[in-house]
Amino acid sequence: MATAPAGHPPGSRDQIGDTDILGTDRAPDPSPNEGVPAVADADLPWPGVELVSRVAGGPDRAAFYESGRQSVRDLERVLAVAGRRLDSFPTILDFGCGCGRILLHLERLAATCTVHGVDIDARAIRWATENLPWASFAVNHTEPPLDFPDATFDLVYNHSVFTHLDEEHQDLWLAELRRVTKPGGTLVLSVHGEKPLTDFEEGSRNAGGDPDHVRHEVRRKGIAFVKHDGHVGGPHNDGYHSTFHAPWYVLDHWSKYFAVKAYVLQGSLGFQDFVLLERRPDGAPVPAGTRPVPQVAAAPARPAPGASALSEVDHAARRPLHGPAPEAPGRFGPVTRLARKTVLRALSHYADYQRSVDLDIQRALRSLDNALAGVNAELDRIRDAERVHGVLTLNESNVRLWDSLNKHGERINRLEEDLWEAIDNKADKKADMAAGLAPTAGNGTSGTSPPAIPVDDAAG
Repeated sequence: MATAPAGHPPGSRDQIGDTDILGTDRAPDPSPNEGVPAVADADLPWPGVELVSRVAGGPDRAAFYESGRQSVRDLERVLAVAGRRLDSFPTILDFGCGCGRILLHLERLAATCTVHGVDIDARAIRWATENLPWASFAVNHTEPPLDFPDATFDLVYNHSVFTHLDEEHQDLWLAELRRVTKPGGTLVLSVHGEKPLTDFEEGSRNAGGDPDHVRHEVRRKGIAFVKHDGHVGGPHNDGYHSTFHAPWYVLDHWSKYFAVKAYVLQGSLGFQDFVLLERRPDGAPVPAGTRPVPQVAAAPARPAPGASALSEVDHAARRPLHGPAPEAPGRFGPVTRLARKTVLRALSHYADYQRSVDLDIQRALRSLDNALAGVNAELDRIRDAERVHGVLTLNESNVRLWDSLNKHGERINRLEEDLWEAIDNKADKKADMAAGLAPTAGNGTSGTSPPAIPVDDAAG
């Protein structure tokens, strides 16, 4: 499965499998006030500074009410992708409702819908129960279950719950939301995508921190849970921290629980990404998840679609690492060309070093690819030989072989981990070179220690 590129333009729309990848200005756009009643701020109940600060990040009254209205518009917008509206769902759950930031603006639904809200904040739930009598509220624990029967809700939505849970608790709650959602039901959940990650990195660096490991974790695993963040010592529980997702992870991993219908970049308050999900019928087949290969920026003469991942590596390794040609046009005419020749001449040593590193990476990845191909081929042979009436059975000999192949697969996974670790080492070496330090012996340029994935670092 392909990935949605990190800097996906907001005006773009792609499709990955059955999933729409939408920029915010390409999602269906209801009129500015559609679905939001014209209720003055003064006529709305006020939860108080403390409860509002917990869900809105500050005590500003006007901002709190307006963010709730905007969230209603955002929900209507992403539901329109599926041709639905909030008032078309008979039963609705606001999962992580807090003091009702969104529900304050949904009283109109009570005439035709049954509306529920749950949250772990008992004080917020008590306030909502006393001030929003047209909805039902309950306190939930940090782990499932919810106090609802199976297949209760036609729609489940939230803002900023999975943005604060570790992967283990996310899986628990995804399974639980699947349980309480009716087959064919709809879910709209938000995650921290590229913009929140970029903002987190900037804030961390401004505070003197080094957040590079977080992006590396997102790139490698698709998800990163940051325990040491601004929520330490805050008003929330000890497990409430910052979580960041790669779109490919959501499309792959969450598809075990739901059909992922759309991924709307910055679709929630212009900051978090929205994910539109559908609860599959009981017994429906679940597609096998695959980890996609991250895409790189488009370039001339790329391999044809469907080519192997290794052809991408070969293509990258063949690309010139010396930047644009000296005779290429520049902003300042001959001055640009003269300056370019001078810089390229000065950097030729580092470009040659980069080239040797990339060739070693190419060899390491090819070896890894060949090993994986061998394991997969043998597993397929076993499945084909031992499948009886659709049921896989293994004799004693093949059990031993299967165990051996699994151990070999674990070894390959460890090699992949070493490869990713070498990426960080390479970044450190590049920083040294940028500071004028020559590469030293034993720096990872031999084929025995695979360094990093090749990139066109000198072409900027």
